[in-house]
Amino acid sequence: MPEFTITRTIDAPLSTVWDVLHDFGDIQRWNPGVKTSKLTSEGPVAEGSTRMCEFAPFGGVRERIDHHEPHKRLLINLYETNKLPISNATADFNITEEGNGTALTLHYRYNPNLMGRMMKGVTDKQMRKGIAGLAKSLQLESEKLAAADTS
Repeated sequence: MPEFTITRTIDAPLSTVWDVLHDFGDIQRWNPGVKTSKLTSEGPVAEGSTRMCEFAPFGGVRERIDHHEPHKRLLINLYETNKLPISNATADFNITEEGNGTALTLHYRYNPNLMGRMMKGVTDKQMRKGIAGLAKSLQLESEKLAAADTS
């Protein structure tokens, strides 16, 4: 199972980063790679919560929170994919306070499907690019909200 880790320092308080990350049903609001998203489970966002995301220009995924530790860790299981080169994946977001900001460590593991295995180098490059974009979008949204809170 291919895997990689992305780290970032975010110039925003940990609570702000968590609020953005924890807005589980509305990821399309801050991640331009997601065309639409919606919660598909009832109740507050917690372990077991599910969502469906459609990506631009195509493809989609159903996701479930498998570990929910407020202000520390969110493990998301991408358990069903459509028109993607992977059959499933996990995105493990870990955040810690670092000075006046937040350290993000995002560990990503995925299982390529037949299409993904046939295009191995391309698949890995696309997965890394997409997840790096997700981390960058989380950083930008968190920093934008933090700046608005101080003005």
